Amino acid sequence: MMEKSAFEFLTDQANAAADKSIKTDGEGHTFKVGPNVEEYVPDDMPGTILVSSLSSVADFVNQVEDATSRGQLLVQVEGPQRVVVKSALDKYGRRAQFMVAETIYDDFEFNRWYDRETLNMALQSKFVSLPVPEGREYDDKGTLLRFLSAYKESTENTASDDGVTQTATVATGAASVGTAKVPNPVLLAPYRTFSEVEQPQSQFIFRMHEGMKGALFEADAGAWRSEAIQNIKAYFAEKFSKLDSDVVVVLG
Repeated sequence: MMEKSAFEFLTDQANAAADKSIKTDGEGHTFKVGPNVEEYVPDDMPGTILVSSLSSVADFVNQVEDATSRGQLLVQVEGPQRVVVKSALDKYGRRAQFMVAETIYDDFEFNRWYDRETLNMALQSKFVSLPVPEGREYDDKGTLLRFLSAYKESTENTASDDGVTQTATVATGAASVGTAKVPNPVLLAPYRTFSEVEQPQSQFIFRMHEGMKGALFEADAGAWRSEAIQNIKAYFAEKFSKLDSDVVVVLG
């Protein structure tokens, strides 16, 4: 609450001034004085730098000396694709927003039917190849690719679908076909977060549809987001481990 002496000082200034002006009372408080009296907040916040990688954030915090000129730095991981670097609160209750990092990638649309060729290309370009499990020739991504390349529709084949496992006609040789099970569920790692950290693995339901179409349906209830955020936090913990300045990494 404004003390009486300060209020009287500002009232006198307001009565004497024809136009708005900036006045400071005897206690160091600064105000705009005019028809109304309000606290003066300077327009001195720095512009926000926009980047697309975690390494840019790490370089900024580690190397830009004036980043800590406003005190403690706050690195906020808002989600798997967005990180914001902010200052400590100033005397007006504001935080300077120094930098925003948002990842750029051509994401895969789940729960959507793709033709076989488009799905084949998407699996190769938008998904990480995982280590091959012991006793298997391919990871699930490789298995899907080989299944799709051999898949063939046949009006003579009796389809089988119990809601979990489908069967399909696939080529087994130069001139022969056979019936094979569609892999389901599958463990995949799509590109969904910054490239500097490990892409979270998730289970997906793979389904085939008439017309040589296939789709992937998410089956982890969004748990990958929490894993991706933790991976980003761990990345910054390593990058900021030798800093002398005060940097806090927060999630959400």
